[in-house]
Amino acid sequence: MPMIILRANGNGQTGVLDQPRAQNYLTNVLAQRGMLNRLAHLKQALNQAFNGGGLPTHPYLFNGIPVLHASAGNFQTSVTLFYYLDNNNLMLFAMGEHIPGPQNRYRITIYGQAGTNFAMNNIV
Repeated sequence: MPMIILRANGNGQTGVLDQPRAQNYLTNVLAQRGMLNRLAHLKQALNQAFNGGGLPTHPYLFNGIPVLHASAGNFQTSVTLFYYLDNNNLMLFAMGEHIPGPQNRYRITIYGQAGTNFAMNNIV
């Protein structure tokens, strides 16, 4: 299943990307934020998403569709991808990381969508 990446804060979207192209695009996003130490985690999370291993992110919806997430890493460095499925595409719209605590919770720290539950620094 290919991926389309929704740019931060509603600033358009990429074309349809296979996994290597999605990885290249998101590597540039990490580089712009000085987060290349998370590259291995990005690759693992992308593998999970592209292999159908995403997990529900209850009770969250984005564009009225249930949100999935794929995550890799630990509480020091991690990457969590937030996306939904639409017309046989993975629609990636936010990236964040694990936060410590008794529950699986994530903070949007890499990029998000203003005015939604997935805005920068929000916890989901």
